[in-house]
Amino acid sequence: MQKLGLVLIGVSFLPWAAIALVLPRLPITTTQKTLLIPALLVLAEILFWLGLLIVGKEAAQRYKQFFNFKAVWRSLKRGINRLGRSLR
Repeated sequence: MQKLGLVLIGVSFLPWAAIALVLPRLPITTTQKTLLIPALLVLAEILFWLGLLIVGKEAAQRYKQFFNFKAVWRSLKRGINRLGRSLR
């Protein structure tokens, strides 16, 4: 069941890619594109949150930690410090 949740999370990024890569090239009117963009965004959000509900709290915490700006910043600072020490 957890694999289904991970697949849903992964699939939730496809509407974003479709908006950026496919939608501008479709031979439809601007009005139709304007209506399609929010529909795709809502679909992406539904798929993402449904997948997150399926994978559970532990996986959600790991995912949140992976995209935590403070953790990324600390990791970058450590890497820069190590690089500086190795260049001395």
